[in-house]
Amino acid sequence: MSGRLLFDITKASKQSHYSGVLRVSKCLKERLQQVLGDELIEVVWSDRKQTFRAPSIGKSFVLEPEDVLLTAELFNEYERPGIEAFLSSSACRAFAIFHDAIPLRFPEFTWPHSVQRHPSYMKMLSLFDGVFGVSQHSSIVLEEYWEWLGYEYSPSVKSIQLGADGLFADPMIPESHESEGFDVLMLGIVEKRKGQDLALDACSRLWDDGLEFNLHVVGRANPYFGKDIEKRMKRMAKAGRSIKLHGHVEDYELKRLIPQMDLLLFASRAEGCGLPVLESLWSGLPVLSSKLQPVRENSRFGGCTFFESEDVEDLALKLRRLIDNRNLVSDLRCGIHTKMLPTWSDTAREILDTIGVERTEFAKGS
Repeated sequence: MSGRLLFDITKASKQSHYSGVLRVSKCLKERLQQVLGDELIEVVWSDRKQTFRAPSIGKSFVLEPEDVLLTAELFNEYERPGIEAFLSSSACRAFAIFHDAIPLRFPEFTWPHSVQRHPSYMKMLSLFDGVFGVSQHSSIVLEEYWEWLGYEYSPSVKSIQLGADGLFADPMIPESHESEGFDVLMLGIVEKRKGQDLALDACSRLWDDGLEFNLHVVGRANPYFGKDIEKRMKRMAKAGRSIKLHGHVEDYELKRLIPQMDLLLFASRAEGCGLPVLESLWSGLPVLSSKLQPVRENSRFGGCTFFESEDVEDLALKLRRLIDNRNLVSDLRCGIHTKMLPTWSDTAREILDTIGVERTEFAKGS
């Protein structure tokens, strides 16, 4: 790559809440900056000029044919007037990170705006020179969508492995958690897609049977699909159930909380990758997850066991088994292949190799 890497931060520079898409963008940008230095330029879309501008450079910024644009953001022509013409003009090579097709496949529990935007967004991805899917599953879904549309030409879609080290810089050595209680963590925005309602149903059965454990829920509530679940958790906690609703917490607080946990419960109904699973394994925390294909792709790193998706009875059965048999949790914890877990530097290498940067440009050990 003889030109600069233009990294799109249009939404990231304005977004108030810390979404999974923003986390991917932030972690990837940090690793790419370590390698490229001044050759990575943060850019934002200008509706007025209908092109990208570089705030750090100002008016002297000029897009060059040798430059390469990389975006991990979601947008369409309505949100960025002129973007389709820009991508069609071949002003520079352009690559995109594709996260998932959840708004298209599951509109019943997705933000209305996302549902409206996603079909045109996925069509527009065909205008890029290449697309990176955050899992093999996401890549296949995108290619199948283009095929269903009847596109005779579409760019290559390469599956990349997201990093596990977005929260902790170094992996934690898996060790048995020796506290008297049993603490279960749910991590993610509170909404139907993330399955907190399924977890509450399953946990209620176990509490009714006299099983003792604590459920910790971390994440803000989705105003469309999470408020009822949040209210239910508050009612249950007030009634004496062992639920602690932490809400949104900063990373430094999460770093203190995770080592106190015994298990991550990931009850999601749909995912593009399941990044919290990777980050939990990196921190030495084993995982009980719904049996989703993107998450199962990461089960090769160990530390994961599964229940049938949306099956409350199976979730209750698998959770009871782990709570009653701490040795099984210890086995999962010790089975995490810490040295095999991917890092964001690995992700950056994959991307830069594809767009034309040699691996030797990475500092040793980065």
